[in-house]
Amino acid sequence: MSSEVSSQWQGRLAITGMGLVTPVGLQANAALAALRAGVSRLEALPGTALAISDTETEAIRGAQVHRLTDGLMGQTRNAAMMKPALAECLQDADINPAMKLGLFLGTSGSNPNDRILNYDDQVKKNLLKCIPADQTLSLARLIPAGRTSVLEAIRHAAQELDQGTIDIAVVGGSDSLVTPRTLKWLREQGKLPEHPRHTGTIPGEGAGFLALERPEQANTRGTISYSTITASAGEVESAQWGEANNGVALARAIRKVSSGVEDAHALVLSDLDGERYRAMEWAMAEPKGMWKYSTIDHWHPADCLGDAGAAMGALLLAWGSVALAKQYSRTQRVLIWGAADGGSREAVMLETNGVAP
Repeated sequence: MSSEVSSQWQGRLAITGMGLVTPVGLQANAALAALRAGVSRLEALPGTALAISDTETEAIRGAQVHRLTDGLMGQTRNAAMMKPALAECLQDADINPAMKLGLFLGTSGSNPNDRILNYDDQVKKNLLKCIPADQTLSLARLIPAGRTSVLEAIRHAAQELDQGTIDIAVVGGSDSLVTPRTLKWLREQGKLPEHPRHTGTIPGEGAGFLALERPEQANTRGTISYSTITASAGEVESAQWGEANNGVALARAIRKVSSGVEDAHALVLSDLDGERYRAMEWAMAEPKGMWKYSTIDHWHPADCLGDAGAAMGALLLAWGSVALAKQYSRTQRVLIWGAADGGSREAVMLETNGVAP
């Protein structure tokens, strides 16, 4: 069956389970409570002191998952975060082993600029090792779209659910930007906020997974949903990474998922990570893409846990869903958007179910 998927989808998908591993918490409840409280784990990363004068050094600041990943590099490190996050999600969703499971893993791409060795083969092996032996795995697919991959995975999951290929989908990712090889790559690309420049990527890491299913099935199973995904859209920005752009691609994606929305208060979650050009893109896209609102809140978890690469979409979806479920969102809808260095721009709309898990 073809893996081609439309760039736009509307419908209803219930989020019935989640699992997270982050620098601010090793489980979803702890991590999301920390994000709500503004708890930051940004710190001077060990072994990264750089000379900025004859007498001064400056360390790269970022956020890392302690203990669980100590001493681990590359895909071994990603797997150490992936396994508990996926296990928590499967348990939270209370998935019957007989249900046909589809797993959609967001990745940084088959050759993520050489920052991780043996990428494709090891990703697939690690993913399959994380699946419980009694689980009916009907489909496993990598979505190599970098920071926006989990948001794009929603449309792949919706297509397979609509076709009956699977009964339940799990979307997510695990990624790290704080290993020595990755930090070296970020520095060579000029992506770090090094002296005298004070804007740039805040390196972080993490893993996150969410279970998606049709709302009618969730009701039949008696499973409580955190929120409902009602729309997903993707566009492509032609400007290269770091180049100024007019925000049209991002605005188009936002308009596609927010058609008809008239909420007076807007809550937006995004993967802004400290890079100036990305903030400028949002400044250009916001007046073109957003509906008319009176007030707005804009949350970006990189403030607390850095840029977690391909896991960012899962972190955004989880935080937005729990904000709706626990009713601290101040609105009935949450707009989520992401932007990848490769040009992908994604937007997703979440709606409340009116029930707090």
